[in-house]
Amino acid sequence: MGKRYLLYVKTMICFFIMAGLINAAFTRQHYMINTLQWKFKKADMANAEQTNFDDASWQSITIPHDFNGGIDKVNNDIMTGPKMYRGIGWYRTRFTIDNQYQGKQIFIEFEAAALVTDVWLNGTLLGRHKGGYTAFSFDLTPKILFGSENVLAVKVNSANDPTVAPWMYTPFGTYPASYDYAVYGGIYRNVWVTITDKEKIEATFVSTPGLSAASSLVRVKTEVKNYTAASQSVKLTTTVLDSTGALVKTMTNTQDIAAGELFTFDQTSTAVANPILWSPVAPYLYKVYSSLSVAGENIDQCESPLGFRWFTPPRPNGPFTLNGANFFLRGINRHQDRQGYGYALTDEQNRYDIELIKSMGFNFMRHAHYPPAPSVMQACDQLGILLFIECPVTVGMSRDPAFLDNAKSQLTEIIRQNYNHPSALLWSMGNEYDQSVSVVDPNLTEAMINSYTTTMNTLAHSLDPTRPTTACGLKYASNFPLVDAFAPQDWTGWYHGTYNSYAPTQLIGEYGADAAIERHKEPGTQVLGDWSQEYACLLHEAFVARGEARKTLFPGHCVWLLGDFASPRADRVAASGNTINYQNQKGLFLYDHTTPKDVAFFYKSFYTDGAKAPMVYIVSHTWLDRWTAPAAKNVWVYSNCEQVELFNAIGSASFWKANPRCGREHHKDPVSVDRRKYQV
Repeated sequence: MGKRYLLYVKTMICFFIMAGLINAAFTRQHYMINTLQWKFKKADMANAEQTNFDDASWQSITIPHDFNGGIDKVNNDIMTGPKMYRGIGWYRTRFTIDNQYQGKQIFIEFEAAALVTDVWLNGTLLGRHKGGYTAFSFDLTPKILFGSENVLAVKVNSANDPTVAPWMYTPFGTYPASYDYAVYGGIYRNVWVTITDKEKIEATFVSTPGLSAASSLVRVKTEVKNYTAASQSVKLTTTVLDSTGALVKTMTNTQDIAAGELFTFDQTSTAVANPILWSPVAPYLYKVYSSLSVAGENIDQCESPLGFRWFTPPRPNGPFTLNGANFFLRGINRHQDRQGYGYALTDEQNRYDIELIKSMGFNFMRHAHYPPAPSVMQACDQLGILLFIECPVTVGMSRDPAFLDNAKSQLTEIIRQNYNHPSALLWSMGNEYDQSVSVVDPNLTEAMINSYTTTMNTLAHSLDPTRPTTACGLKYASNFPLVDAFAPQDWTGWYHGTYNSYAPTQLIGEYGADAAIERHKEPGTQVLGDWSQEYACLLHEAFVARGEARKTLFPGHCVWLLGDFASPRADRVAASGNTINYQNQKGLFLYDHTTPKDVAFFYKSFYTDGAKAPMVYIVSHTWLDRWTAPAAKNVWVYSNCEQVELFNAIGSASFWKANPRCGREHHKDPVSVDRRKYQV
């Protein structure tokens, strides 16, 4: 039956109680159950939801876990391409809730599980969630056994399903029947148990109407549910605090809520004078504390982030503006996929990625092709990264009516769950979702794609009228005006054309080139498609330089992407240029997210301030066999410093001293970045 774990809540709560503001009779308990003894089986098992099912022979694992990426050192088939498992995996664990919590509400919360998840408690089905990238929860209270062992059983199905996004016409096929990334299966984000009183804060939605540099209101909509069998009079106190904990504003309202009813409080503060603004340059965060009381006793509390900032939609033929000033979006894409872990990243690993992105000078991130983990959102708020957040509708568009319903459901969850984050800038309807029209499915039409885009755009604006919408990489121009700021991709210099023709007028969602870290070409011999680091450097230099020269003429652009990632597609093989089968190799870093390619140093040299974090890099640290005999070679250096001097280590003799950058903000030659090549 496995080891029994007792869950006695002590100190792990969802927020810090501010002295003098909250005198709680009951404090919401929120704690992680990742390290319980979880048992796992990668197969469909009859009766595995039953309390007396024998799981002793199952594999012992901890959460986060997926059954493809190798986090458990057993289930590691992600690099096998078509042999990758997409199907059912079962999870089981046991826990005890102390008798002291009788009369409270008990919830199980999953930050994500891919793709379709069924959850049972003590043999009773609690419900199903369809979608692999958003959080969901179930009320355990009706079936919980207080003071006794409870059995939680979870079935996760990652199979390709035409009723659930993302969906492929042909799993493990070729583009556009298959998209270019892996869908892992499993409970790959944190799992929590939350204990509340019978009156509970379900969600908050914070906005800043009338915001200017001089003042702003704070509006907070708070959903409160009464889980009792009788009407209750509840008081909601909403407090705005600055980053030091100093009181800024307080709002209080009282309401009678009927039995079982969900009521939405709508509170607006008086004006906050001279709010400190949030931006990637200075990501200042306020906090909103919500406290619920009944009969004078505080019974539930939660915290929401607040950042004061305003912006214009990143529309074509002009700059993006943030807080009233031009702000060029220097962007990067990210997949949550990492070698040896797959999707099953810890909060610390998620934050590491955002710190890495920030350290290279990026201020904008497109999270492709699905929404990020809560820890990513928190890191972007704190470190200052604006976000392009995408609904996971990618390349394939199923004509099953349930598919649209599921896409709408997932977009609703994305917006509701990320609404309060000041880093959230754009809601994306999806990626390349019209590529298969006529090519793969002759019955899928441009008009159907238009209808999808219109429906999703309308839904997004109804849920959040404060943020613009977008979509990325569509081929039908009829879709472009259906969102607020369409984001095309520009693959000139890689899939077609030459990189010197880059002349963007819109927010660019993707550009880049595959580069194998071991492949090198001497200057003058690089050609499109050679997968050398040198060609990739030249392409990225041209795109960045041309982009910077035009930064008042378009909002910004996003390089594809932070790290190489798994792509179990049939054409991701050596015959198509790959040096590693079933891997997209366009990352600035290898699949491990720690080993940089040369182009990573280029971005760091160009986007960061040498006065704050000086760096210099001689290209290339991986070209170990370049000199087999004494010879003159062209060498170039990336640096953000005002002056760089190179020495010959043999004699410690200086042979070059110059300014390698010639100015950080503009370039006389928009085709190439100020980079020097010198004879050695």
